[in-house]
Amino acid sequence: MRGRTVILIAHRMSTIVNADTIVVVENGRVAQTGTHHELLEKSTFYSNVCSMQNIEKEAEKKVASTSDNVIEEEIGEAHIRQFSTNQETKNKLERVELKQPNKEIVREIHPFFRLWYGLHKEDILSILFGSSAAAISGISKPLFGYFIMTIGVAYYDPDAKRKVSKYSLIFFGAGMVTLVSNILQHYIYGIVGEKAMKNLREALFSAVLRNELGWFEKPKNGVGFLTSRIVSDTSTVKTIISDRMAVIVQCISSILIATIVSMYVNWRMGLVSWAVMPCHFIGGLIQAKSAKGFYGDSAIAHRELVSLASEAASNIRTVASFVYEDEIIKKAELSLQEPLKKTKIESMKYGVIQGISLCLWNIAHAVALWYTTVLVQRKQASFENSIRSYQIFSLTVPSITELWTLIPMVMSAIAILNPAFDTLDRETQIVPDKPENPSKGWLIGRTEFQDVHFNYPSRPEVTILDGFNLLIEPGQRVALVGPSGAGKSSVLALILRFYDPYGGRVLIDNKNIRDYNLRWLRKQIGLVQQEPILFNISIRDNISYGSEGTSETEIIEAAMKANIHEFISGLPEGYDTVVGEKGSQLSGGQKQRIAIARTLLKRPVLLLLDEATSALDGESERVVMSSLGAMEWTNKDDRASKITSITVAHRLSTVINADTIVVMEKGKVVELGNHQTLISADDGVYSRLFHLQSNMKD
Repeated sequence: MRGRTVILIAHRMSTIVNADTIVVVENGRVAQTGTHHELLEKSTFYSNVCSMQNIEKEAEKKVASTSDNVIEEEIGEAHIRQFSTNQETKNKLERVELKQPNKEIVREIHPFFRLWYGLHKEDILSILFGSSAAAISGISKPLFGYFIMTIGVAYYDPDAKRKVSKYSLIFFGAGMVTLVSNILQHYIYGIVGEKAMKNLREALFSAVLRNELGWFEKPKNGVGFLTSRIVSDTSTVKTIISDRMAVIVQCISSILIATIVSMYVNWRMGLVSWAVMPCHFIGGLIQAKSAKGFYGDSAIAHRELVSLASEAASNIRTVASFVYEDEIIKKAELSLQEPLKKTKIESMKYGVIQGISLCLWNIAHAVALWYTTVLVQRKQASFENSIRSYQIFSLTVPSITELWTLIPMVMSAIAILNPAFDTLDRETQIVPDKPENPSKGWLIGRTEFQDVHFNYPSRPEVTILDGFNLLIEPGQRVALVGPSGAGKSSVLALILRFYDPYGGRVLIDNKNIRDYNLRWLRKQIGLVQQEPILFNISIRDNISYGSEGTSETEIIEAAMKANIHEFISGLPEGYDTVVGEKGSQLSGGQKQRIAIARTLLKRPVLLLLDEATSALDGESERVVMSSLGAMEWTNKDDRASKITSITVAHRLSTVINADTIVVMEKGKVVELGNHQTLISADDGVYSRLFHLQSNMKD
């Protein structure tokens, strides 16, 4: 680090004792500056903070016996984790595949029929009524084609004025009917489309939340992809139903009526006029199929862009601090290159198909007009009926063209919805509501791991827990320590059943965790993570999150125990202060203390702390640890009087008062006992780690 200016923010005094200058900040101002030794002599505040973080004196007696090779060994074990894919690992992977089968359901229903997701009987009746209105609207074009020739002939009739007036009134009446039917069709389909979109969004959001954590770790299920899937993709349903289906029904009605009337006027002319129809159907199907594939691939590429933008926005501080904006833009441009290339090719295909379709229609017009003269010449039809039949056909051509334009749009929109339907069809591997009837009463807190083998679904080749065994009695304070990658946090994840082990069992109160109703179980477990997550709501709502029916007094009491009440009270809006997205308006320590208050308010039977005090200063850590250590509940609701706590920690000074300290290494328990027992073993892993941290502090 020579030649560089380093600014370090720290709560752990052991990490800054060698700094050239230490700045003590209190209440937003610089209180004192100096070296470690200078501040120990002249700053009471700094001296008190250092003394609070001192580890027991017996560590000082044994620091001298810690040799350099031990330090190097422990640093290596703490920071370097090597994994091999030997035959044993391969066998375990095979067991993972057998015990964690793919539960994706193959769809048997075409996506088109699923657009009407969750609609009720009255909605189906509305659709039928709206379709009837659309069908009536579709009659107008063939009706106009039929009567336009009649009006033309009427001008040469002796009673022309009366007949023209009669047919004009018929046209006026038809126009009024068309006006009403168009209003009804768009109104009804608009409401039905909104309902279908609402139902799909609710079902999709519920399906997303039901999935186990391993599902969210897949790249296709990132935040950006899910946001696009729930918000943008589902809006396609409304577009299809509200804006497309009514027009499609109208076009189909127009084509059917035109065909019937044309055949009635002159069946020979009608047959010729529609003789080329199969060619158009084939062209339309090819057009729809090509559009489906093209728009589906384009949608996937655009979802990747949404994911990239979401990630960049969520981590804008990191992006800005590394001046990485230009690289993000380049990645965004690259993600759009592939759909651009495909667009050029697909547009050419699309244009050729569209051109062929229109060419066939022009040929049809030519054939129809030619055959009209043949029929008149052979006296097989009058000139009036021949032209009338052709006119009906001619005025219906736009409906046919519009239909072939809309069908590819609908097919492409359905292709966009496929990932949403895949999510709805998937059966989660950890069902939160089974069994449906949750147990009564409360947990006692006895937790046991029996020969547990575990690895994360996204990294099946990496063994996390390998034959892990541990028994935790009710009311015990247990600490999990060891080098990074030992599997400590994974133990907490298994207790919450974020994942299932592929071997062994996790028991709570002598009952397999798989047999519990998961919602009931998690309500009795409190979790404080190293990186606290707050929501963009008020501090009050964040503290009471997940705790129903809590009073203001209980919220304040929890905040006081977490040493955050004084800070909250000093804010202009107090407990009504909105913390911003992910708690962006608060510091790390403030967020941590609010998260701890939230857990305290929950009054859990099992308390899981994953580096819960890592972002706290010495005073806050002392107050919070004191509150957590003294947590006891009254028996008024029949729950355990003393909670069972499991703490994951790297700072051994925070766990010396634990009833049992579990030392983990490579997914196994290597040492077990209280602080006094473990520290007395000179060659033990805990003793060496303890002396290492003490040595670094001194």
